[in-house]
Amino acid sequence: MKSWWKVVGLVILLVVGCLALTATSAAGPQKLSITYGEPWKELFEPAIEDFKAKYPDVELEVTMVPYGVDMVEKVSLDLAAGVATDIIMVDSFMIPEWAEAGYLYPLDDYLAKWPDWEQYYPGMQEIVAFNGKHYAVMIDTDVRMLWYWKPIFEKAGIPMPWEPKDWDDVIDAALLIKEKVPEVDAPLFIPMGTKWAEGTTMQGFYMVLLGADTPEGDHNRLRDWEAGKWIGYSLAIYRALDFYRKVFVEHKLCPVEPHYVPDVWGEWRRMMREGEIGIGLGGSWEWTEFWPKEILPPVEEREKLLGWAPMPGSGKPGAPEIVTISGGWSLGINAAARDPDLAWKFFELLFTKDRMGEWLAFAGKIATRKDVTEVPAYAQNEYLVEVLKLMDYTTYRDTYPGYSTVSFYVQEATADVAVEGLTPAEAMERFKEKLVEEFGAEKVAP
Repeated sequence: MKSWWKVVGLVILLVVGCLALTATSAAGPQKLSITYGEPWKELFEPAIEDFKAKYPDVELEVTMVPYGVDMVEKVSLDLAAGVATDIIMVDSFMIPEWAEAGYLYPLDDYLAKWPDWEQYYPGMQEIVAFNGKHYAVMIDTDVRMLWYWKPIFEKAGIPMPWEPKDWDDVIDAALLIKEKVPEVDAPLFIPMGTKWAEGTTMQGFYMVLLGADTPEGDHNRLRDWEAGKWIGYSLAIYRALDFYRKVFVEHKLCPVEPHYVPDVWGEWRRMMREGEIGIGLGGSWEWTEFWPKEILPPVEEREKLLGWAPMPGSGKPGAPEIVTISGGWSLGINAAARDPDLAWKFFELLFTKDRMGEWLAFAGKIATRKDVTEVPAYAQNEYLVEVLKLMDYTTYRDTYPGYSTVSFYVQEATADVAVEGLTPAEAMERFKEKLVEEFGAEKVAP
């Protein structure tokens, strides 16, 4: 009898073993999917090849989002539809909304064991956090400034290096360009409208809002953090919209057509490198992106053509003397990722000191971690060393769930003034009405 039970037990073990083998076979090889944008191609492609070499049994599915495609919109739609890849690029301002929606996997357990994490600047750790958890690792950061085309300044007789002290200096320089170099299409270019998406909010509106009034009491912000409300009406918002009125309506320093072409980013860059813009509000990355990489001039030639100056405040009492704002892109793990541990292995391989330092220098991006500045390619880049000084003046967006909606209303408000002809007061009233309708009167100040 005992022998019979031994035989039965052996058969059961064999069956269970076969089932296990079948299940393993059915599961197939490990898979990891990654989405990244074309501007980061030179960073991701070598890392992907290194990952393949180190983990040959992992099947990689890679999606590159090309230039001209709104990656925030694409990834947002993918996440909502449940088809997003395991690893996704995250514009840092979207972290609170995506985290609250349950789209992002918290990384704190990995970060606690990762020695490199302590190298990240405190601000670069804070920007990826929401409700006490970290949801991404910053790839790059940036600042914003005034770019200017030196040959146009020479024709207009504007001294260089240009050092505007307030908004009047900026407007006056643009008016001089309009008078002395009339063939320039946009003496002063500032992003406007919804086609730019977040570009209008950050490169345009925030860069005047922050300099429009004192930062005390969140007077120059979109959110009153102490009260926990969105700001629907303020002197700073009025002054920022009035700046748009002066540029687009009163002085006609910027045409509206470039803000409605299919690729507004590409058009702005083309206009700048072809001498159609005198002064333009833009980001630090443009040092290497005003030209396609195939025709990017050497540094020596670029320095003869392109200059930059910090954006001054309005000059009003209490307003900052220098204004800039930082954002940047990060890498996160989809909360629905098949294997978060495997995804983190790609993070460890991508985010090395040398790889990041060399790519940041190549791309003209600002470092997010302290040790990267020790990498020779970065340390020897005079532009990056100089522009890094603006980080002393920087701040971040009012990112809180609902921010992307507020940002869209901001973009509409700039077009209300620049295109629709509303006064700043009328545009601000419409802006506030939209906030109240979206969030409720109790969530909007004043």
